[in-house]
Amino acid sequence: MSGEPSIDWQPQYRGDLTRPEVLVCFEQVINEPDGAKLTALREMVLAVDPLPGDLHALASVYLLTGQFAEAVPLLEVVADMGPEDPAVRCDLASAYVLIGSVDRAARELERILAVHPGCVPAESQLAEARAWLEWHEAGVGFLRQQVGLLSGLAADATAGPTEHLALARVLYQLAAVPRSGVDWPDVVSVLERAHHLDRGHEQVLELLVAAAHNAGVEGPWRSALLELERVAPGSEHLDHWRSAPPAVEPNPDRLLAVATDPEEVHGAVRELRALYRRSPNNLDALRCVVQAEVGLGNVAEALWLAESLAAVEGLDFYGHGALAMVYGLIGDDRMRHHIVMAMELAPEEEERAYFQDQLDGLNEG
Repeated sequence: MSGEPSIDWQPQYRGDLTRPEVLVCFEQVINEPDGAKLTALREMVLAVDPLPGDLHALASVYLLTGQFAEAVPLLEVVADMGPEDPAVRCDLASAYVLIGSVDRAARELERILAVHPGCVPAESQLAEARAWLEWHEAGVGFLRQQVGLLSGLAADATAGPTEHLALARVLYQLAAVPRSGVDWPDVVSVLERAHHLDRGHEQVLELLVAAAHNAGVEGPWRSALLELERVAPGSEHLDHWRSAPPAVEPNPDRLLAVATDPEEVHGAVRELRALYRRSPNNLDALRCVVQAEVGLGNVAEALWLAESLAAVEGLDFYGHGALAMVYGLIGDDRMRHHIVMAMELAPEEEERAYFQDQLDGLNEG
């Protein structure tokens, strides 16, 4: 596709709610950016219990120096501290755009305008985000058409690694798109078939290393990395993956359990949010981040995420239970359907009885 709409937003940090020493260090980094000054700013901000402006300053530097993934969790924390601050939420929307989550950016901007109608920066950014999403949706439709065609070619008995690689490349793009239905293990599966057909194919191995890392499957990731080192020791991707942390299979339920501890909740929720951003079609991650947002009191955010979960066919007991909880909080009648489904799928009698009590309460009301 061509004609991608331009999105180029500048940080809106202006020094509010910031310790003086942090503000001085921030200005030094901006005027003469280098690694040592950034490290000093980071250590100064994180060494003590930071003010919201301290975190916003560090996040702004990350945005300006291209470290977008580092900026996102900081801005999410600041947004939780002051949910009505339009400058923070506009910057969070910018960070989401820069990591490819434009749908979440649009959601943030809509939240700003609900609280601050007529906020000019938010209105301008939202118009650009919506234009990009319209353009992107057309591209996603094209990718889905390609998957249909390439899946047929890869299924042919004569198909080789080239056909599987072509399919995997399209699936790789869709794995990062919410509601596409493609998750990273799907990409890994196709690439492993391609690798079985040609164990020395450099491009297959490069993509397999990346997909396995995103899927969190350490065994296939390490094996593919070793094979890539053997087959293509000069690959430009090797330095990056040699220094990458080991692939870790996501465990959203463990993070959700930690999120029930008031002292650990914010760290666990940040990890759940990061997991969802990396794997938006991992239903366990989506379910758990919905529940965690409810636990933090972010009902509007949980409801927005729940819409993606509700669109999935064949949800399990836990998915229906999470949706029943969210819809129950806002008094949405869709709660009833998910209670009934959770009862039917409950693995234990105790869980079935819990949802039966909820249904009885609705009927009595």
